[in-house]
Amino acid sequence: MARKRRKPQWSADDFQPTADTQYDDLLAPADATAAPRRPRKRVTTVLLKDIWPDPYQPRPLLPPTIKEVFFSGEMDCFQVAQAWLALAGQDAAEAERIERLRHMGASFDEHGQIKPVTGYWDPQSRKFLLETGERRFWAAVFQALEKGETERAALEALVVEKPSRARQVLENITAEPPSAVMRAREIAALVLEQMGISPETGESDFAYYRRAALIRRLPSPVVAQVEAVLGMSRRYVRYYLQILRLPDHLLLLADRYGLTEGALREVLRGEPDTWEEAILTLIAAAQEPAAPATDSTAQPPARSARPKRSQLDPRVSIARRLRTPVRTLLRLEADDIPKVAEHFAAALGDPATVHQAAAALAALAEQLDAQAERQG
Repeated sequence: MARKRRKPQWSADDFQPTADTQYDDLLAPADATAAPRRPRKRVTTVLLKDIWPDPYQPRPLLPPTIKEVFFSGEMDCFQVAQAWLALAGQDAAEAERIERLRHMGASFDEHGQIKPVTGYWDPQSRKFLLETGERRFWAAVFQALEKGETERAALEALVVEKPSRARQVLENITAEPPSAVMRAREIAALVLEQMGISPETGESDFAYYRRAALIRRLPSPVVAQVEAVLGMSRRYVRYYLQILRLPDHLLLLADRYGLTEGALREVLRGEPDTWEEAILTLIAAAQEPAAPATDSTAQPPARSARPKRSQLDPRVSIARRLRTPVRTLLRLEADDIPKVAEHFAAALGDPATVHQAAAALAALAEQLDAQAERQG
């Protein structure tokens, strides 16, 4: 007897189909008898100085020290951007991140803002609290600084009545592959929202998300929803949540150096007083350069029979990262495909890039068909 599928606890209202965001048509109920859509809301314009990003965004952009100053209200967004630029002069990783944001900001002048941010007005602070689009926000901030138009700079935005962590997570999926730590935060965000657990006043973001790792047994509907959004089994939901047991400073290190879930799982098998040394050892091993030869007759070191994870063929790495998106595609109905393609093309922006992506996907599909025939 087939097991009856239990409905997730999120309702259609949680995903706000009235605000025409990138994923609403995928998240809204497919049943024709479901609640009818409300009238579409028009796009409005919000000044950058009136926008306030979400301090509990599962995948934050700001470096921790600058983030703390910003959310304490000591600096506005433009002052923070200047401090971030100063930090980038000493940190190559931050310089690369800012360069990507500045490139995005420059594209606004050339192509316009392809997709609006989403958020809602807070009556107490009179700020527009950002739900999705933090990258677009900071890209616009850097662009405004460069042009010297900080007072008039604005973004197109859709106002939602009820924010959704699920929309944030789905938005992040299209941005760039997450680190294991950021994926753990995304899972925790989905779990805590569905269970109705909100941040306490003054609670740090890591402390808030760590609460999900302390839940002894996750309800099946909660796990089912995480599986539906991220294409991940219950076992890996638990594996990733356990990463959040690490103290904040080790989570930041693991995120910065891109330590994998598997590596962090091994770290957590040890006693807490061994965690820091284990993580520092992993980081040192990943960054250790090859020893230079002392003279022309020196023999090269023997090659290891098993390469380090960082030495894997990049094509293998790409294939691994494609597994989750492909599992998501397998759950789509035929009627979903045109809307998914439309939003995917909009996210890519440049028509030439869209053509290149289509050609790459077609070539991959051809190879998959050939593999299936050989296996059959």
